[in-house]
Amino acid sequence: MTPPLGAPRNVIRSCFAFFWLICCVLGVAGCHTRRQIQVDDPALKPIAEMLQAKVPLGATESFVYQFLALRGYTMEPVKKPNTVVALIRHVDPEKLEPVTARVTFYFNSNGKLDTYEISRTLNQPVPR
Repeated sequence: MTPPLGAPRNVIRSCFAFFWLICCVLGVAGCHTRRQIQVDDPALKPIAEMLQAKVPLGATESFVYQFLALRGYTMEPVKKPNTVVALIRHVDPEKLEPVTARVTFYFNSNGKLDTYEISRTLNQPVPR
């Protein structure tokens, strides 16, 4: 029994369609990968890593507020819409040196976390 004349062309089309489907799936999956927030100050890296692990991009504004409140981080008054500003204090366990970061969370028009920036600020006294 011989295959129909168009069989090789159909196989090539099927392989091409499958390859195209895989590329589309991988492309969409690549869009959802976590963007790394770069910090130049080595003392701020633990704070950036903690935020990347615990506060995913795309999180809701209420999730961010809850995350900050549960950990007792101080929130500053907001000057721009769709932003949340917090002071996050971290103590390096090896050097026992505190560092305080001012983190500004930016939300898109849908209320989802788009990005954030981290800058070093003066250390605040530990609240009692």
